[in-house]
Amino acid sequence: MTLRKTVSKLIISVDHLDRDFNFYFTGREKLPPLKTLEKLKREVNILMRSAQGSKNSAEKYLVQSFVQKFTTYRTKWERGVRDIEEGRLAPGRNFFGGLGNIARDFGDLTQQEKDGNAFRTASVIDEAAAKYVEMSRKHSGKNVSKEAVSQMLEKRIDEIRKKVGDKFRFNVFIEDGKVKIKPEKE
Repeated sequence: MTLRKTVSKLIISVDHLDRDFNFYFTGREKLPPLKTLEKLKREVNILMRSAQGSKNSAEKYLVQSFVQKFTTYRTKWERGVRDIEEGRLAPGRNFFGGLGNIARDFGDLTQQEKDGNAFRTASVIDEAAAKYVEMSRKHSGKNVSKEAVSQMLEKRIDEIRKKVGDKFRFNVFIEDGKVKIKPEKE
């Protein structure tokens, strides 16, 4: 399984686990999902080891962003469980501030959107780089490194976002006998 697919699967697992912990914190569940958390911790550790060997910096960035998100959630979950076990807080609707938590939930959605956008950007870059390499080989006989193309596109991401916005794709085409890449608004 590629790193991107693994991260995608783990993002879904974190969202499900967050829901399960929220059920515990609000008193809907009697026991915290600690076994599931331990399993997820092991999977994240495996992912981090896999990312160390990757030469694709987009994948490394994606993994790093995911690990930061997971660490934030894990800290929240562990603190909540510890507060309940030590008697500082009781499960219920007012846990973590109750209705004041709604604003924090909107912030989490924004972070999820950011993570999804990072995942999507890495995917768009990877797809364009693969197509560029294939077309270069086929039409000009040049062997171009996929990693080099990916890095070139990653360096231009801020410029591309300013020019065409956050939702874009790359059009890979041949013009005057040369393979070219052009960002386009989606």
